[in-house]
Amino acid sequence: MAKKTLKPAKPVPLIPVVTAQEMARLEQLAIADGCAQEKFMMEAGRKVAAAALERKPKRVALLVGKGNNGGDAYAAGICLLDEGVRVRALTLYPMEDCSALNRKFGEQFRKKRGVVERLSDARWEEELILDGFLGTGFRGSVEPAMARAIERANGSGRPILAIDIPSGLDGTTGEVRGAAIVAQETVALGFPKSGFFLREGWNRVGKIRVEDFGLPKKFQDKAVAFACVPDGRLLATLLPLIERKRHKYQAGYVVGFSGSSLFRGAPKLAGLAALRSGAGIVRIFHREDIGEAPLELICQPWNEKGWREEVKRAGAVFIGPGIGQSREVARLWKKMTLPIVIDADALQTGVDYPKRAILTPHRGEVLRLLNIKQDTLEEDLLARCQKYADRKDVILLLKGAPTFIFAKDRTPVIIPYGDPGMASAGTGDVLTGILAALLAQRMDRFEAAILGATLHALAGEEAAQKMTSYGLIAGDLVDCLPQAFRRLGSGC
Repeated sequence: MAKKTLKPAKPVPLIPVVTAQEMARLEQLAIADGCAQEKFMMEAGRKVAAAALERKPKRVALLVGKGNNGGDAYAAGICLLDEGVRVRALTLYPMEDCSALNRKFGEQFRKKRGVVERLSDARWEEELILDGFLGTGFRGSVEPAMARAIERANGSGRPILAIDIPSGLDGTTGEVRGAAIVAQETVALGFPKSGFFLREGWNRVGKIRVEDFGLPKKFQDKAVAFACVPDGRLLATLLPLIERKRHKYQAGYVVGFSGSSLFRGAPKLAGLAALRSGAGIVRIFHREDIGEAPLELICQPWNEKGWREEVKRAGAVFIGPGIGQSREVARLWKKMTLPIVIDADALQTGVDYPKRAILTPHRGEVLRLLNIKQDTLEEDLLARCQKYADRKDVILLLKGAPTFIFAKDRTPVIIPYGDPGMASAGTGDVLTGILAALLAQRMDRFEAAILGATLHALAGEEAAQKMTSYGLIAGDLVDCLPQAFRRLGSGC
C-alpha cells in the first residue's frame, strides 16, 4: 500500500520577539495615531495584577521607579487593592522626580489607601514582589542606590514578578552592568524582548508570560521581529492526528544508526524517546556491542544491506548519537529523501547534508559544524547559523538555554522552556528520538523541529519538578514525555 502524502502544513502559531527599540517604535506609532498611553498603562496594570493573583498573595510589595514602568506597578497595585490584597509601594524617588503618568497612577494608588514608603526604611513583609523599577528603555548601569535595592530584593527570599522586563537587564542585548532583578516570572507586555534570550537575560527572566496591553493589531503587525517564540496556547494544534484504525507502521517507523561500545546508552535513549513520542516501531543499527536493550526496541548489528532495506520501509531516520567521529557515515544518507535527524558526531564541517535535514548541534558542535575556531559574540553566532541554514537548506536546531531553530527563509524560532537540570549527558539523544518520531508521523519538518524541541523542554521541566534540577538525568525526560504531551494539550 502506498504511503500517505503529507497534509498541507498548518500555520505555525508564533509570537514575534522584538528589540526594546522596536517595541518603543510601535508604541510611538500607536500614540501618534491617537492611542492613549494612559489606557495602555491601565491595561498593563490589569494584566500584571491578574498574573500576580494566580499566586493568591495576601500582601504584595511594589518596587516603583520614577519612569512609566513604575506607573505600570502602581496600576497593578490599584487592581490588587480592588481585589482585597494589601499592597505597599516601595520607592526610591520623590514624587516630583517621577514621570507624569507615574505621578498620576501614584496619586490614584494613594486614594485607594495603598501604602507608599521609601524603600530604604522598609522591611520585607509581603509574599510577592512586583518589580517596576526600570523598563525596557533602560541602558547602561544602574545607579548605586537602585543597585542596592535590587540586591536586597533578590536576597529577600520572596518570588519576584517582573513587569515587562527585570530591572537592570538590557532589553535588546541581555547585558547586565552591575545589578539586575532575578525574576521568577516576567510579564512581557506586547512582545517578548530579544534581551530575554541573550547573554544574562535567560538567567534573569524566569518563566515568560506574554500579555497584550492594548496595542492595536495594525501596529502589532508592523513589528520587525528579531526572532519568534511558539504560542504555547496553540501548539497542540500541530500534534499529529491519531486515527483509531492505525497499526504500528502507520504510527511511524523510525530507523536509527547509533551507538558504540563506549556510548551504549545513546541509542537506547533516542529509541525509547521515539516510542514515547508516538512512533509505532523503532529499529536501531549499531556497529559495536551496545549491551542489553529495552524489550520495546529492535536493535541489530550493522548490516548495510539490511539498513538499505529498512530505510525503504521507514518514515524517518536518525543518525549520530554515540557513533564516534567518522566521515564515512555521510554515505548513509547519500541520495536519501526520507526525513532525517542528524546529531552528535555525525555533525562535521564540510559535509553535505540532505536538504531539509534537521541538524541538532549544541554550542560546541555548532562551532565545529560552522568551522569557527573560537567562540564569538552571540548575535554573530546566531547570524552565522541562519546563513548556514539558508545556504544548505537545512533546519539547524541549536540546543541550549534557550534553544534556537533556524530554517531557510524563516525567522529564527526560540523555545522559551526548559530547565537547567537538562545540562546532563544523554538529554540531546532524547531530543533526537522525539524529532524522529514526529517526522515518522508525517509532520512538516519545520513544525516537527518546533514541536519536538518544545516537548523536550517541557519534559525537562516536568522531570525537574519530580527529581529537582540537581538530580535530573536523561532517562527522566523519557519518563516525563507523557506529562509533556498533556501539558502541551492544556496550553503550555
